[in-house]
Amino acid sequence: MLMKLLRLSARLIAANFLILLFATTPVAADMDGVMMSNGKMMMMKAGEPATTMEHEVKMSDGTIVSVDGVVKSRDGKKYHLQNGEMIMMDGNLMKGGKAASMER
Repeated sequence: MLMKLLRLSARLIAANFLILLFATTPVAADMDGVMMSNGKMMMMKAGEPATTMEHEVKMSDGTIVSVDGVVKSRDGKKYHLQNGEMIMMDGNLMKGGKAASMER
């Protein structure tokens, strides 16, 4: 009886851990930003393309993204977005749904 109770307790702890892990992981539906898609810059809302980008956008960290996909960081470094790359509203670069560096 004690062994069954210990196994059940261990499973409950593991299940709680997994629930907490997935609850804190960002998902595509939470992503707002701008993305290069088929050579065009798109505004993203909740992880989905919303509209074509019509003017430059300034992110919360001071990064500026232009309509042609050029990203200029606060320190003056420039980076050109490739298809599928996204800049989040906080200025972080995402590639394939994962955080990436703007270094080349």
